[in-house]
Amino acid sequence: MSYSSRGRKVRRRRKNLNIRNLIILIAGFVVTILLLVLLVHGAVRLVSKGIGALTGDGEGTSGQSSTVSGEDNSSEPASEPAVSWTSVEMTEADEREGNLILVNGSHEYTAEPEDMTVLYGNKSNSYGLKVAEMYLKTPALTALNNMMDGFQEATGIGSTLAVSTYRTVEEQQTLYDEDIANTAGSTSDSVAQPGHSEHHTGYAVDMSYSAPTGYTYLDGTGDYAWLTENCYKYGYIVRYTADKSSITGYIAEPWHFRYVGTVHAEAITKGGYCLEEYIDMIKLHDYQNPYSFVSENGSSYLIYYVAGEGATTEVPVQAGRDYEISGTNEGGYIVTITTSSATSVSTPSTSSTDGTSSTESSDLTGGSSTVSEDSGSSSSDSGSSASSSN
Repeated sequence: MSYSSRGRKVRRRRKNLNIRNLIILIAGFVVTILLLVLLVHGAVRLVSKGIGALTGDGEGTSGQSSTVSGEDNSSEPASEPAVSWTSVEMTEADEREGNLILVNGSHEYTAEPEDMTVLYGNKSNSYGLKVAEMYLKTPALTALNNMMDGFQEATGIGSTLAVSTYRTVEEQQTLYDEDIANTAGSTSDSVAQPGHSEHHTGYAVDMSYSAPTGYTYLDGTGDYAWLTENCYKYGYIVRYTADKSSITGYIAEPWHFRYVGTVHAEAITKGGYCLEEYIDMIKLHDYQNPYSFVSENGSSYLIYYVAGEGATTEVPVQAGRDYEISGTNEGGYIVTITTSSATSVSTPSTSSTDGTSSTESSDLTGGSSTVSEDSGSSSSDSGSSASSSN
């Protein structure tokens, strides 16, 4: 082989080697660039996550993301659901039904109450009965049981006595005539006329307690102040107070409890109303301008008045919401709509009744002997008893 041919071969090998080296150098440079890009991208993401965790923005963790999203949504104004109205047909007779019926000297009660329950065998063991045959409207009896259970639990006293509940018109007439005969007057200023007593409705109860001289009507003092202060939680009000006697027409009777339901009992008590004033106030509010009431447990209500229109009345109510309609016994209806409910931390528990224990004498009298109508120790013969016959 000649020298020139060998030189050409050497030059070709060197050229090929240079090309390979160049390719390797370029590949290494590209790989280095890619690694730097990936490294920078990873560092940026790591820093972004750290800032997001500190500020609550950015990606953060999945839990943090959902929290931020929730905060963003809560900042938007909540849209009120559209309220649709419907109506309920009420009759003229319905005006005289319900726990807000008004019965006083100028509002006669001409209906006969239904849904009555005898107390004997259906009451709790926390109080006694003057006689076995006593009746209340079923919701009023349930509330009375709960209230007296609460009173006994709070004070340890179980010797209170229900002395008067539902009365017939004939029974009221007898009491009225006896008072006129005893006072030699032409009318009675302490006993309601027949047809004008709350006891006709089945929503009223008179309570007494055991004293050294016998059973005496509650005076709302001492341990028994608990009933005056807490009865609204169970749906009762003290119907006749001294400061409202010019409106109710009766002197103070701290022993006379009237059931109106928990919503209205709280509104009446906290508003400082008597029942007459409360109904007059509600009559200022129709369904387009209802009275808004929020109870102490957080539940909210709309309350308004609808005037009766004769034989039938279309009473407007909100569709899809719980409501109650009560007659007022003076020409109209009161509607109570629940707009939101909350569980009360102090909701009274429903007490169970024990039919077997009520057959015992101690259950009827709260541990003492039964007080008869003509007993000398009975509070019905005391000086305060004459005004107890409303």
